[in-house]
Amino acid sequence: FMALFAAQVLSKDRASSFLTRLFTTPMTSTDFIMGYSLPLLMMSLVQGIVCYIVAMFMGLSISLSMIVALALLIPTSIIFIGIGLLCGTLLSERAAVGICGALLTNLSAWLSGAWIDLNLIGGLFKDVAFILPFVHAVEMGKAALTGEYGDIFPHIWWVLGYAIIISVVAIAMFKKKMQA
Repeated sequence: FMALFAAQVLSKDRASSFLTRLFTTPMTSTDFIMGYSLPLLMMSLVQGIVCYIVAMFMGLSISLSMIVALALLIPTSIIFIGIGLLCGTLLSERAAVGICGALLTNLSAWLSGAWIDLNLIGGLFKDVAFILPFVHAVEMGKAALTGEYGDIFPHIWWVLGYAIIISVVAIAMFKKKMQA
């Protein structure tokens, strides 16, 4: 939902005079993207904390691994926030919300292996899933929560790589739109 919220806020700001007025400030495109990203990142961490608290009431054992798993939510959150900001930069509010809403939510859930074991599907679907960051984010989180810290690798490299690439592309596209 961070992607949806990021896309909606940025596309609304783009459509209104708010963002136009902000362009008169000495802020860079990186400043703008960080300004949108940091509050959403905090919201993601709060959302993760709430989910773990609810999970504890449902039987999840309290452990220090929860802190590691929460820390690993940061790069995953950056991916989704970056996708939302990229869509909000390039698309109208209606299109950005459509892509970052049900489409991204369902696509990332199916391709993450969170709903169904990817080994059961196999083939091209599994191959594509392992090229994308979603399955790696799930595997990384599972490894952290179970205390199998060695199993976080190589998944963390995929997630960090995607987080960096998507953030850089979002900043570049925003900068291009600022100059247009």
